[in-house]
Amino acid sequence: MENPFRIEVYDKTFAFKGYVGNPVSLVVTPRYNQISTGVLTVDLDHQRVGDLLADGARVVIYLRGVFLMSGKVNLRKAQGPLVQGELDFYIKDDFRFLSQVLGWPVPGSSITSQSAAEYAVYTGNAESVLKNVVAANMVTRLGMPVTIATNLGRGTVVPDGVSFRFHPLTERLFPALEQAGIGVTFKQTGTTIACDVFVPPVFGPVLSEKSGVITAWSWSSEDAAATRVVIGGDGDATARMFRAVADTGMEAQHREVFEVFSDSRGEETEAALLSRGQEALNENAPKSGFAVTLSESDHIQYGLNGLVVGAKVTIDLGFAVRTDTLREVTLSYSRSEGYTAQPIVGDISDNPDRTIAKFLARLKKGIADLKVSK
Repeated sequence: MENPFRIEVYDKTFAFKGYVGNPVSLVVTPRYNQISTGVLTVDLDHQRVGDLLADGARVVIYLRGVFLMSGKVNLRKAQGPLVQGELDFYIKDDFRFLSQVLGWPVPGSSITSQSAAEYAVYTGNAESVLKNVVAANMVTRLGMPVTIATNLGRGTVVPDGVSFRFHPLTERLFPALEQAGIGVTFKQTGTTIACDVFVPPVFGPVLSEKSGVITAWSWSSEDAAATRVVIGGDGDATARMFRAVADTGMEAQHREVFEVFSDSRGEETEAALLSRGQEALNENAPKSGFAVTLSESDHIQYGLNGLVVGAKVTIDLGFAVRTDTLREVTLSYSRSEGYTAQPIVGDISDNPDRTIAKFLARLKKGIADLKVSK
């Protein structure tokens, strides 16, 4: 099968170096509001090896003309012997900027003036919050090669806004922006990386095994890990503020109560505590999802008619019908096996890699909150 991907290689100044038209293999995993990744494997004697090995090498990938990701080569591996050796290049999408940059309390001032404010607070609709945060911390403060698309005010208002005290941007922006109804993209355009948002589309056709669209699938469903969250805010001993949130509907449905505690030191207002509690409740909500392998046709292809990460997709396998978010899709090509597409709709609760990644993210976020709280 012909390779459906276009793979462009650039240097760290965004100068175009050439194409990789004949890789041994390529695996690309676009993700919704997370870092997309890719693994590109080429022969040791491939003409682009030198460019890909250079510090700051960049790769932009398209599928049938549809943009998938742009990012930096951050890891390189090789296998021998030389006569049949191969090089693997691991690529991280430019969405990674949101995890690499901190939100300063006073982004317009020097480091010695950061005590002038406890937090930088951004309020308004989701698109405005994102673009104001990126403008203040990436563009103005750090001078990164990022341009910000015109603000169209998309997404609902973010309750209580988003506050930063040297937190990585992604830790405070998500899941708030997603819950407000937008997806975020960073895309190499010319000599800059454009930051923009989109409203997730609805993919109309129902995907099913009966229709021949789905050739293989797996499904999992897991009950809630918590139905009530107690949140502890600022203060010590008897002066500490506590609040609670509960999903009473879930409790009635299962006739069971499951409490957890959320340490949210540094939060001083009731509204902020309730917001943190709702985030914890959402993280512990029931999880259900499908991983499917698609048999693509002229009408059902990834990137066509709104079938993209972030889209609302309906899966019907007879015993269960579910409409949920297309969270990620693994797109792969190899000389020996051709092209395949494997989307994940919803949350696959029994995937150990995703479970561990979510646990580590929560742990890291909690440690960061403790470090920056007063």
